[in-house]
This record gives sequence, structure tokens and C-alpha cells, in this order.
Amino acid sequence: MQEQVIATELKDSIAKQEIYGVSFSLISQQQNQYTYWGFTGKGEQHQPVSPDLYYDLASLTKVIATTTRCLQLLVNGRINLTDTLGMFLPKAAAKELTIEQLLLHRTGLVADLPNVHELTSVELQEQVLASLPQVTPGTKTEYSDLNFILLGWIIAQVDGDVLESITEHVFKPLNMAHTFYQPELHIATSLCVPTEYQEERGLVQGEAHDYKAHLLNGVSGHAGLFGTLTDLTKFTRVLSGLTPNEQVMPQAAFDLLAKYDVGARTLGWQRWSHDEQYWHTGFTGTSIAFDRQKHTGFVCLTNRIYPTRTNKGFVHTRRQLLQAFFGRKREWNQ
Repeated sequence: MQEQVIATELKDSIAKQEIYGVSFSLISQQQNQYTYWGFTGKGEQHQPVSPDLYYDLASLTKVIATTTRCLQLLVNGRINLTDTLGMFLPKAAAKELTIEQLLLHRTGLVADLPNVHELTSVELQEQVLASLPQVTPGTKTEYSDLNFILLGWIIAQVDGDVLESITEHVFKPLNMAHTFYQPELHIATSLCVPTEYQEERGLVQGEAHDYKAHLLNGVSGHAGLFGTLTDLTKFTRVLSGLTPNEQVMPQAAFDLLAKYDVGARTLGWQRWSHDEQYWHTGFTGTSIAFDRQKHTGFVCLTNRIYPTRTNKGFVHTRRQLLQAFFGRKREWNQ
């Protein structure tokens, strides 16, 4: 029934032109199903969706790369949840913010910088470091890219290089050879699903759509990753418990996720319920969901903002898809 509802919703979404196409997988002990429907766009971008295509994962970067590495470092004792921002980034104005608050999006920092399209790379970095909480840290959950930009910089301080760190500690152990930053260094642009036409950038394809990640040379803790459905399914199988991997996600990391239930979130991930049901989305139209108790997973990749972000129909459809996957309505209204 779950599979039928999800399939019907996605077919209807394509028919209503909310999206041009989709790559998705449903994961359980009984199946590891990959499905590819529709096209990548119109005109020159009217190519059939196929297994070899790469998606701009947008904010899935936060959970695939940054959260995973932070959990590893926490379990290994190389960082602590009570460690402060100032311990790693002495130039940061909000020195007392903790790693716990950053991962939970409870820093009080603004959701985004208001003038990002007017900034240079150096100015962006300066403004992130200069940002101060707008409310008392630890009192309000406010999703912010700034939290994970800062976490990415903390990882770089601890490991020496964030790109090499994520590749070595997350992607290589899972044989995720098709997930990386800076796709222009690895593959042809034509293999990347186009994201959006923009007045200042033209067709964004094969480079980070998120402008802050774009300014940061495509490598950041909040966005910038590209990947395929096959690779993300490997990752989600580990999360769901179907393919345990102690090197990438030890049990102690899952214990940390289970421990936190505040503002509909845990460390890095969103909670669908008070059980071990977790999810996250990316602005470009990507999502991952997994249920630790049922050992199931759902990866859904689209380019929902193509050709423009003004068509927001898939945002509602995605909620319906997640509700079908988890088998219940979300336990929070927001």
C-alpha cells in the first residue's frame, strides 16, 4: 500500500507539471527498489531521467556530510557537544555558541543573510563569523544555514580539510564514488540534472545552486554536495539499520540521535515523530527519510525548482509522500 500511494503521488506530480521527473528508492528488508520517471527538463534539457544522473543535493549536505562527520567526531571524543565556537573559530563573534546548539539549530542566529547575492566570498565569510544571536541561544529552534556553515569550518579545523575529511570518513567506506563536492572536477555538466534558470547566472547546472555554497567554491557544511540515487540509497540503508556500518555510523551515533527530541529536531536531522523516524530535505527538491524501528528508507530526488522556484506544488506533495512512507501524520504542525 505504501509503495502504491507513493507511486501514485509521484506520477500525479509529474502529470500536474509540479516536477519534470524523479529518481526515487524505497528500501526495506524485502526490497531495494530504484525507479526513474520523466525527464530532466524542457528544450535542450528534455532528457530521460536515468540512473547515471547527478542531483544537486542542496541541504541534504547538512545531514549526509556535516552531521555524519560531527557524529563520528563526537563518538571518537575529538569534539564534545559542549565545545564552543570560539574554541575552533576564535574570530567568530558568537564565541559561546556550542556544537550542540549548532546541530540542533538553536543558536539564535538568523535563518539566512539578507544580502548574500551582493557579497564576495570574503565578505560572506566575514558576515557569517560576525553574526550574533537574535534570541537567547538554546531557547528557540530556528533553521539556519549559518549553523552548518560554521560546523563545516569546525570540521575543517579538526580534520584539516573538510572536503578530504568527508570523502575519507563517509563516502569511501560506503563506496559512494558518485557523491562529491565540485562536480565540474569529476563529471561532465550534462550528467547533472539542471536546477534553475536565474537572471544573474543563467541556467544553473553542474555547480552549486545555493549561492552561499557557490561563493565558497562549492564546498560548505550546509550545501554543495552532488550525488546519485544509488549512492544515497547506500547511505540510507546504513541509516535504516539494514546495512550497519560501525565505521561510518556507530551505534553510539544513533544513540545520540535518539537522545534529542527538541523543536521537532535531533542533531542535524528533523524528527517526523517521537519515535526513531528521521528526515531532511534540500531546497532543490531532494529528500531522505528513514525509520530505525521498521528498518526502512525512502530517497526522493527531483529538480522541483526547474525552471523556476515559483512553482511550489511539489513542496506539498513531498509532505504527502513522507506521510505515506512513515505511515502517520507528522507529530508537529510546523
